[in-house]
Amino acid sequence: MSNNNNKQPLIGGKGKQVWFGRPSIGAYLVLYGIISVVALAIFLGVEIWFSVYSDIGRIIFPKAIVIGGSRIPYPVEIITIVIVVMAFLAKVFQLAILRARNKYALREDGLYVDTGIFNLQNTYVAPMAFSDARLNMPLSLRLVKRGNIIVDTNDNRHFSLILIKEPIEVQNLIRRTLGHPVVRVESPSPP
Repeated sequence: MSNNNNKQPLIGGKGKQVWFGRPSIGAYLVLYGIISVVALAIFLGVEIWFSVYSDIGRIIFPKAIVIGGSRIPYPVEIITIVIVVMAFLAKVFQLAILRARNKYALREDGLYVDTGIFNLQNTYVAPMAFSDARLNMPLSLRLVKRGNIIVDTNDNRHFSLILIKEPIEVQNLIRRTLGHPVVRVESPSPP
C-alpha cells in the first residue's frame, strides 16, 4: 500500500505502525488547475469575441485604457485572469491547510487522529472502543478516487479521516486492526 511508508513520522503509541496518512489533495490540485484553465479560456474567449464583433462589447471590453499617461492593454481580460488565478490560489491554500491540519496513524494498539496546527488535538481510538469504520464516497470523491472514512466508537464518538487515498483498503485495514486486536501473552517468570 502506498501510504504505508516507513519514512512517515511515527505518532501515537508503542505498537507497530500499520498505516499512516494525511488528506490526499494532489488530485484536487490538478482538478482545480484544469477547471481554472478551462474557465480562463471560456471567459477570455467570450470577452475577446464581444470586443471584436459587438458594438456594446467594444465599450465593455476595451482593447486598451490610458491611466496617467500609461497605456494598459486588455484591462478587462487582465482583471479576469487575476480573479481566476486568485480563486485558484485560495483553493490551493485551503487544501494545503487541510492537509497540514490532519494526520492519521493506525498502529497495532489503536488509531491516532491528530488535528490542528497551532492547537494540536490528539485523539486515540482503542481497539476496545472501536465500533465500525464507515466509508463515504460521494461522486465528487469517486471521480478522484478518494474517500472519507468515519470511525465510530462504542461511546457514540465519530472521527473523520478525510480525503483518504485508497479508502477501501484503509477501511479494511482499520477494521482488521481494531476489530481483531493483537493480544500478547507473556510467559510467567521462572521462580
